[in-house]
Amino acid sequence: MEDLVRSFTINGAYQIFRENEVGSLEVGKYADFIIIDRDIFSVDPIAIEDTKVLKTFFNGKLVYER
Repeated sequence: MEDLVRSFTINGAYQIFRENEVGSLEVGKYADFIIIDRDIFSVDPIAIEDTKVLKTFFNGKLVYER
């Protein structure tokens, strides 16, 4: 699971040459991220498909809330 998350975050940013702007939460980078309803690292992999997005942040601002 860690490799999968990394491939969609920092490694994805690296592939499009934007690792200095996006891909991880660091000072000076865009703060685009989601808050989900479970710890996907500790649940049964089958249960991940039922994960719900609770909040979405874009450029550090809340743009969606369930």
